[in-house]
Formats: sequence, C-alpha cells, structure tokens
Amino acid sequence: MRTAAHHPSNLLRPARSALALLVLVLAGAAPACERPHIEVIVPFPAGGSLDGVVRIVADGATRATGRSFVVRNLGGGSGTIGSQQVLRRKADGCTLLAGTINTLVLAPRGQATAPYSHADFVPVGLLGHTDYLLLAHPGVAASNLQQLAAAGAARAQPFSFGHPGVDSVQYLGLALVARQTGLALLPVPYKGAAPMLGDLAGGHIELAVVARPAAAAAIERGLVKELANISQWSRESTPADPPVPSWAGWFVPERTAPQQLQWLREAMESALSHPEVVRQLQAISAPPADMHERRAFIAHYRRDAHRVAREAPR
Repeated sequence: MRTAAHHPSNLLRPARSALALLVLVLAGAAPACERPHIEVIVPFPAGGSLDGVVRIVADGATRATGRSFVVRNLGGGSGTIGSQQVLRRKADGCTLLAGTINTLVLAPRGQATAPYSHADFVPVGLLGHTDYLLLAHPGVAASNLQQLAAAGAARAQPFSFGHPGVDSVQYLGLALVARQTGLALLPVPYKGAAPMLGDLAGGHIELAVVARPAAAAAIERGLVKELANISQWSRESTPADPPVPSWAGWFVPERTAPQQLQWLREAMESALSHPEVVRQLQAISAPPADMHERRAFIAHYRRDAHRVAREAPR
C-alpha cells in the first residue's frame, strides 16, 4: 500500500517547490528586460532544426522565470540579416540571437556585406551540438558515400545539391566530401532547411546536407534517405582537415550589461536543466549539451570561434 509520502503527487512536490523557488529568485534578481517580453530572433525561416530547438527552450525559460520569451523568425543573408538586427537593437537584455557557427563565424567571414564578427557577441549559453547528415532523394541509386561516388563517376552530369550558403557548415561539409571522393556537384542555394528538404523530397535536387533534427522526420517518413553522417565522417576519415564544426546557442551583443547577461544565463540554464525540456529536445533528436560543455562554451567561445574562422577552407 502506498503511504501519503509515496503518493505520486507528493513525490513531485520537491521538484515543483524548487521550480517555484527558482522563479522567485530570478524574479527578484536584476531583470534582463524592462519590456513586456524578451525576443529571441532565429535568423532563418520557420521549420528548420534551430527553430524547433529554440522554441522548446524559450517555452522552458518562460515557465522557469515567469517572463515571456517570444521567438521571431527573421531569415535572409545566410543568417546575417537577423544577426545584424540584434546588434542594432538596444543592448538591454530584451533581444537575443539564436546563433550558430554559420551565422556568427562563417557567414561574416565570407560576406563583405555582413559588418560584424563573432567578437561582437557574447554567449548567453550553449543549446547543443548537432550532426550533419548527407541526404539524397530516394531515386538516387546509392545508399552510402562509396556508392554515391561510383554513381557520380558513371554519369555525365554532376549531382545537384542544396545548401544554405557557401559560407555554411553544410556547404563546407559537402565540399569536403567532394574533395575526398572526386564527386562532381552542382550547388543550389536555399534560404533554409525547410524549403530545401521540400525540394529534395520532390526530386528538384538530388542531395543536401541537413542538421539531424531537421532531417529526422523526413527520413522516418521515407521522403529522403540518409547516405552518411558528415560530422562523424569528417572526424574519422579526414584527419588532415578540421572536423565539421557544429554548435548553436543564445547570444547577446557584447555591450550588454553583466547583470542582464547573468540573469539570462540563469534563465537559460534553468530551462535546459528541466526534465520536460530535456525530454522534448531528445524527442526531436537535439539533446542539450551537458553542464560541462555549456560552461566550457561560455568560457572558450571566442577562442574556438577564432580557430574555426582561421582554419575553415575558403
């Protein structure tokens, strides 16, 4: 027989009490923003892998703090338009950027029209890392990289592949594959993963490199097929080249006040530590980074970003 102390509702009381205490602590701390809500800008169209992750964490931060975290999609320019919008806003803790290695390091490095660098931002925290998958339309006669290279050698025209910009992890990853296998490719640019996956499933392009969370549902439904994990392949098969990097996080302008930055970090950390947020992220194949990785990212962001900018092939 269950005693009152072992009743499920009583077992949940410590966790609920801790969450309520955290809300009170954050509410009493220096506020991150004096406006009605805190805006998190995703610099890509809705429906991509980053968009899904950010919405889950923003909802968790809203529940943990009692403050409203609102997600807004602002795509274009390989993520540079949304990034510049954040920098133009007042650095009052009211506007965050959901940034990636693409938007903060690779795109501004290769685009003269992007007047910023990774040093103009500081990390609120790390959302996580992801693997990038080489996907193909089901009609492509290959099930792995070796078969794809053989199929490419036997045909006169190159394989068409989608990418979100030449200064992106996706483009660099497939360019690395092409160099190693001799594969001929015809690049086709897209503004985001969602329209690119739609064209891949429809047969308008033949190949694409897509982050695992965005690709998972299409693979499961048989709309596209996975040929290789490019991130894993780059770590294991190409020791002479730097591995394909991958991270995403929340960022604010470098000039943000320390107390506002700290409040946001505590809010994000409380969201990422909540079991329901973890469960939802795992369900979309985007588990959060562990505590050690999150702390290391904040400490070493600029050093590591500078290394990627220096070593990535042009």
